[in-house]
Parts: sequence; C-alpha cells; structure tokens
Amino acid sequence: MIVRPRPTLLELFGIWRLSVLSKIAPQILGLALFSALVTGLAHRWPAVLGRFSVAPFTLLGIALSIFLGFRNNVSYERWWEARRQLGALIGECRSLARVLLATRGGDRLRRERVVRGVIVYVYALMAHLRGESVPAMVVRSNPQQAQAQNVPDALLRELAAECGAMLAAQEFGEQLYQRLDERLSAMAAIQVACERIRSTPVPFSYTLLLHRTAYAFCFLLPFGAVGTLGLVTPIFCAVVAYAFFGLDELASELEEPFGVWLSALPLTAMARTVEINLLEALGEQDLPEAAVPVDSILK
Repeated sequence: MIVRPRPTLLELFGIWRLSVLSKIAPQILGLALFSALVTGLAHRWPAVLGRFSVAPFTLLGIALSIFLGFRNNVSYERWWEARRQLGALIGECRSLARVLLATRGGDRLRRERVVRGVIVYVYALMAHLRGESVPAMVVRSNPQQAQAQNVPDALLRELAAECGAMLAAQEFGEQLYQRLDERLSAMAAIQVACERIRSTPVPFSYTLLLHRTAYAFCFLLPFGAVGTLGLVTPIFCAVVAYAFFGLDELASELEEPFGVWLSALPLTAMARTVEINLLEALGEQDLPEAAVPVDSILK
C-alpha cells in the first residue's frame, strides 16, 4: 500500500513509480502515435477524415465514464471491506489474548502457548490470502497443521482444541470458555469473509465489456476530434486515454486487495502489528520493529 504525504503541486506531475501512469504508458503512447497518424492522413485528405463530428463521442464518453465509475466503486468496496475485516481481526486477536491472560489460575504456559499460536495463525492467514507458501514459523511450530489444505483453518481448530482442553482440565469455567469461543468464531468468520473476497472476482464478462469499450472509444476518438482540434488531436486523445485507461487499471488493482501490487493491503504490516501487541501482552521485552514504508510502500 502506498503511504506517503500528499504531493505538492510541483511534485504532482513528477510522480512516476507510484503512479498508474507507469503501467498504462505503452497504451497511451500507442494511442498518441495512432492519433498522429490519423491527423496526418486528415491533413492529406481533409474531405474524407476531416468531416466527422465529435458529438457522438461526447455521448459515448459520458456513458463510458459512468460504467468506469461504477466498476471503480465496486472495486473500492471490495478493497475497503477487506480492510475492515482485517482490522476487525486485529481487534479479535487482542481481545482473545486479553481475556485469556487476564484470568488467574490454570497453566500459565499453556495460555501463553495459545496466544503465540494466534500470532502464528495470523501470519499463516496473510500468506494464505496472498497465495504464498506456508511461512517457516508455521512449519516449525505446527508441522502437522502446515500440511493441511487450509492451513489457517487447521491452526484455528488447534487453538479451539487447546481452549477445550483447558476447559476439560477445569482451568476456567463455562463462561470464560464461551467468551474465548466467541473470539475464535469471529476470527473464523473474518477468514471466511476474506476468502470470499479473494475467490469471487468482479464478473469477467463485465470487465471485458469495459476493456473493449474503452479501447474502442479511445482509438475511434481521433477520427471525431481531428476535424476540430487539428494538430492538437494526439495530445487531446492521450489525455483522454490517461483518464480512461488509468481508471480501468486502478479498478483492476483495487479489485484484488490481497495482492502484492502498490494498492494492495499491507498484510505483512498488519501481521507484525498483531505480533507486537500479543508479545507485549505476554510481557516480552524484545519486541520486533513495527513495519515501516520502504520507498513509500508498506507491505
């Protein structure tokens, strides 16, 4: 995720690496060259290419803008829901550790083991959502669960089994166990919600329709604009293409909030936050450093 101060007016037009422009530059350049070709042909045969009107493109552009805006809203809703779910996960992990460690009596080491298991679970979940391999810390601490088809779910079942064993050993009563089970159930619901977002993309036919319409509009636009704008047509078409192609690319990034691209959620940083909070609750002094942006990117 991009984390940087708001750019000044001079910096606004100089940002390249963190801009969507770096990804759509080939399309814009290709359209500008095509527009220049159309402009040259219109100058050579004005009676053929210079008589088209830009009015139909205005109406089509308005409709295309509405469709692109709708897709961007859908993609942002997916991104924001994923952020809300992971924020709730951090709160549930803190609550579980607080309830478990605040109660006196019982096997303190077992309770600390459960809290450390929550940290392992969060790292496993983040890797699961990104489609990465099982983290080494999961393999070391839970080699059997690391072989499961759904590693986070297997780790969550292990945590539930530990809490059930503590209840059977009468280390706490039914009321406390119910509170712990509510926290674990909430964590499971959050995992399901994130998996739903990850496995259910925006319908491909809808995305394909927008792609085709945007490209068709931008490559037909020079024919309608050259009669009015003349030599300025390539610049005008490049600016329009930046707006349409940029919105389309941005929606594609936001559509997958658990990826590794610039607009994706900082899953590693969130897992590190849980680790720091829970180790601090355990009384650890040697805490890991909080994740910080590197070159304005927080992972």
